[in-house]
Amino acid sequence: MKLARDQATLTKITALIEYAFQKKHSLNADPVFLARYEHADAYGVYQANELTNLIMANQFTSQYFSKSLKMAGVGYVASYPEYRGQGTIAKLMGELLHDLYENGVAVSQLAPFSEAFYRQFGYENTSQKKNYQIPVSAFAHFKSERQGFVKRGTWRQLEKPIKEIYQSLLPGQVGTLIREDWWWERLAAYYPDRFYAVAFDDEKRAVGYLIYRMQGSTLVLDELAYQNDFAVRKLLTYVKAHTSSFEEVVYSGPAQALLENYFGEQQELTITLRPYMMSRIIDIKQVLQALPLQQKVVIEVTEDKQCPWNVGSWLVDQGTCQKVKCAGDVQCSIQSLSELLLGGLTLDEAVFLGKVKVTKQFASDPFPKGQQSFYDYF
Repeated sequence: MKLARDQATLTKITALIEYAFQKKHSLNADPVFLARYEHADAYGVYQANELTNLIMANQFTSQYFSKSLKMAGVGYVASYPEYRGQGTIAKLMGELLHDLYENGVAVSQLAPFSEAFYRQFGYENTSQKKNYQIPVSAFAHFKSERQGFVKRGTWRQLEKPIKEIYQSLLPGQVGTLIREDWWWERLAAYYPDRFYAVAFDDEKRAVGYLIYRMQGSTLVLDELAYQNDFAVRKLLTYVKAHTSSFEEVVYSGPAQALLENYFGEQQELTITLRPYMMSRIIDIKQVLQALPLQQKVVIEVTEDKQCPWNVGSWLVDQGTCQKVKCAGDVQCSIQSLSELLLGGLTLDEAVFLGKVKVTKQFASDPFPKGQQSFYDYF
């Protein structure tokens, strides 16, 4: 059931979260936790007057090509150990997804503790992070950018250009969070040891930013955002200026990042690609209307146990979507469709893996792929 928003309930919620996630301090008066809690809906189950199971969901807005959709970030899925394995979380998830649909939410995202666990609720991997380990010796083969300048400062000093750059990069992205002010402020409070830098070109235009931390012998790049090639080179030149103080630079960026191309000896870099976020479509009609499909196509959702309103055939044509009574050109479960429409999986790959069945031949892949920049964690 959806939990009341009062002090007694908050105390029970924080007690469960502290136990389940091994928090070392109380969350009851933690402003960082409360910022998220105050913008969230919590669902839980009471047994013997104790809150035994919990799910929290924050409603955000995410970018989908040129449009925005309401998105629910699910987190703090928790149970006391003696109440696990009873199917309670499954019931709460069903209730949550139904309520999200009623509230016009199109998509849900989460960072899984177990991929198999969330697949039973229709979620699938839709984003990856490209992880870089760069020894400082690699910067000897990096050509510094002499034009423009970098301004370093606090979050408050650089808030305006950072937000503007972030916003400018959203069009064409898929699933990237459209950050509201409260979320920006929470990030700044959650990472009080972060540093900020903005790159400017010779016309004094802000073209990129860097958010980073210093952790012992490692320089950690948390966000590296840029509008053009110059901004990448200028920000990496700024990173290079730190190399006398560190042994390595690490960065986890979007799968499409191309930082290796800026180093003359790429073999010195260690690069790995790992799954990050899982997603599931809650309202198929909203998603299909938002995606700029390249041709008319009938998409058939063959299975969706939690959101049965998605099941059936949907004719998509020039930004319109309507339910029809015919077999689909593309047939799959909501789980596979979420991976196809919200992730980087191509139609050919989906067919090869047996995740999708097609009943007609397409001259080209009708499903476009956008950029993804998943820096946010729910």
